[in-house]
Amino acid sequence: MFNKISLLLIILSGLFVSTSAAGKNFDPSSLQIEWKFIKNPEKNNPLFHCQLIFSTKRKDVLPKSGWKIYFNLRYHSYNLKSLSDQFEIKHVSGELFYIEPTSIFKGFDKNGVTMEYTGTQKIKNYMDAPTGLFLVYDKHPSVAIALNKLSIKQPDTADNNLKSSASDLAAAFNANSKIPNIPQGELPKILPTPVEYRGLTGSFFLDENTSIKNDDNFKNEASYLADEIKKLTGKRPLLNGSEKRDNLIVLKKGDLNPETYRLEVKPGIITITAGDGAGIFYGIQSLKSMLPANAWAIPHASLKIPAVSVYDKPQFAFREFMLDVSRNFQPKNEILRVLELMSLYKMNVFHFHLTDDEGWRLAIPGIPELTDIGAKRGYPFSDGSQLHPSYGSGPDSRHSAGTGYYSKADFVEILRYATQRHIRVIPEIESPGHARAAVIAMTARYNKYMRAGNKAEEEKYMLSDLQDKSTYLSNQGFNDGVMNVALPSTYAFMEKVIDEVVAMYKEAGAPLNMLHVGGDEVPEGSWEKSPVVVELLHKDPSIKNTKDLWTAYFQKIEKMLKSRGISMTGWEELAKGTQTADNSAKIIVNRDFIRDGVQLDAWWFLAGGQDAGYELANAGYKVVLCPFDYFYFDLPVNSSFYEPGDSWIGSLDLKKTFSFTPYNYYDNTKYDVKGNPLPKDYFKSKEPLNKTGKPNIIGLQAAMWEENINTPKLMEYMLLPRLLAVAERAWAKEPDWMTERDSSKAKMSFERSWSVFVNVLAKNELPKLDFYNGGYNYRIPTAGVLISSGKVFANCELPGFTIRYTTNGSVPKIKSTKYVSSVSAKGNIKFSVFDTRGRNGRVVEINNK
Repeated sequence: MFNKISLLLIILSGLFVSTSAAGKNFDPSSLQIEWKFIKNPEKNNPLFHCQLIFSTKRKDVLPKSGWKIYFNLRYHSYNLKSLSDQFEIKHVSGELFYIEPTSIFKGFDKNGVTMEYTGTQKIKNYMDAPTGLFLVYDKHPSVAIALNKLSIKQPDTADNNLKSSASDLAAAFNANSKIPNIPQGELPKILPTPVEYRGLTGSFFLDENTSIKNDDNFKNEASYLADEIKKLTGKRPLLNGSEKRDNLIVLKKGDLNPETYRLEVKPGIITITAGDGAGIFYGIQSLKSMLPANAWAIPHASLKIPAVSVYDKPQFAFREFMLDVSRNFQPKNEILRVLELMSLYKMNVFHFHLTDDEGWRLAIPGIPELTDIGAKRGYPFSDGSQLHPSYGSGPDSRHSAGTGYYSKADFVEILRYATQRHIRVIPEIESPGHARAAVIAMTARYNKYMRAGNKAEEEKYMLSDLQDKSTYLSNQGFNDGVMNVALPSTYAFMEKVIDEVVAMYKEAGAPLNMLHVGGDEVPEGSWEKSPVVVELLHKDPSIKNTKDLWTAYFQKIEKMLKSRGISMTGWEELAKGTQTADNSAKIIVNRDFIRDGVQLDAWWFLAGGQDAGYELANAGYKVVLCPFDYFYFDLPVNSSFYEPGDSWIGSLDLKKTFSFTPYNYYDNTKYDVKGNPLPKDYFKSKEPLNKTGKPNIIGLQAAMWEENINTPKLMEYMLLPRLLAVAERAWAKEPDWMTERDSSKAKMSFERSWSVFVNVLAKNELPKLDFYNGGYNYRIPTAGVLISSGKVFANCELPGFTIRYTTNGSVPKIKSTKYVSSVSAKGNIKFSVFDTRGRNGRVVEINNK
């Protein structure tokens, strides 16, 4: 009882730190902090310049010394420097820094104090400002006080990386003007585009009298279809209906390849034929695609489906989406929403990035520390009770996207939900790099059992050598995030995690035939001064250096997985046999890996690595292409300062994603990631995809890294509608423009295909997503705007969406003037695009002088 009471008092004292002695000294609202962009790197100065401006009405708001202000800032070097002699900036770990006053700090006053600071890389948008600021007094080092969010001062520069200038808006207008407004009746009714589609005469009416008849093999699909029809009509249809009845849907087994289906819609009867449940399921999704866009708004008495004949099959076996929930956590219900969205567009693999440096998100029975410690970010962190704040998560672990995990029951539910929708879930357990959350958690576990004197348990799952003096810094700024692969306990840990994951899949009735082990970005210098590594190198002559040790680790993990009937997959670095951080290493053909079916994700399409995917495929590896400059959806859509996203390598618009050519990447890539034209002979030295390698390109993968994405709403904004472009590329057969050798004909064919796609989005798919599954927060495009002959013209990438504008300085709202034709008003005019729900996209402004 005493221990429980003591523990309760400790918890309560933590909950009320804001009223402690430190809290009495400071009111967060008394200090305002503004961020201001000054300039980006120039030829003679490789650093950006920004300012933090501190202002207060109280001169004694903080003392002249004895405090620190912590903050997060990523991708701008770990050597941020204050140009103000009153402040210093120091790096803690990862992208965590703190500001502290120097000995000449004079104190804050009502006139404000400015700290100008520098760092590397360009400032691209508002997400390049510091986040998650909190105050800590030196006298009370265990107490943190969250500060108010920064006020971001609107840039007063014409820098194209920071602001949508008139020329940017005009360029968007000119691009949009090439897209014809195609009548809805002339558009394809199914997305992704089927192999064969033929319209027939008549219609089928879906209503409360509809029934379903299914072969025994398709009970799961019949139950799913019945649930979907109930959402549409308010009544769940009868199963195993008679073929003599009208309004019958038949799910029928036929001699067709996996995932292939035939859909026949005729008056009174719909027949879906397939060789497996997946094919039936995709036929159902195509049937849903043909419904009116508002079918999902409310139950309808009757819904008309046009008569058609469809034959369809996917181009790629792996139509994949990777979601990182370790950097910022997404709740279980949002994962289910993502899976539902994937299933609607026939994507069949969910790559679940569950662990990384900044978070471990899956409860593992028998190792509670992984989530008790590794799934929490907050302050204090030096005692090993939680990870330090990252990506703006702040000091309070209870109220941030930095904290969270899936219980065993949560994960089993996710697996069952995915399996019903024919989506394979491939879990990723990052190793041996990107493992800081696990390393810190297992070190805390070691300390707990050491204090208890339990020698057997303290080293059981240890992931680090406490005597290791190696120095390294990962791409993410950590010096303590790599598993030590010379420790037997590292393999005991991986085996325990794998076996518990296997058990969860078994309980869910979900297939687990592949597990992702990461394998990327292990920093140079890891393990070099670890005594256990030195000892292993001395004992085992086959391991000559840490590069060999790295390779040996994956060989052991691959055997561990293989013995359980699981194939290993990972990032392309698995085939390079090195932890080189710059990805410059050439492909190593590991015949054992190829023979055992090790699969790789090719992602590094930069700095000479553009041919990595083709090299791997030509060598014999099965490859899923996920080039970051086409498929990383954490990138902003454009270069506007106000567009969210992580712009570390540029931006990624919908059209570029749609334009990806899996088998001929070189011919279709005209610009680098910064938008600069590439020389005509740029890919001359790159290895082409040969006839042997082509069948080894087995899929495409979109990816969402979540460093800057901390809410479900923002995640959906970044995901949609770009995910639909990947779904089209992964499912639909190669369009003419990919194989046409005449460049002018190929360009014309592409523009026609692009126009049809965006019209389908505008008139069918996005209006559907206004209501489907409760509605999704897809990105509404910004308007293109052009001034010509004193008049202002506006248009939109999605034909048919409504544009509204104001001339009085106010933000356009749903009742603002609808744009119909050019505007002659002078002065500042604001435009915004609206969807059917009245949501609007980002506002753009232009001055008609």
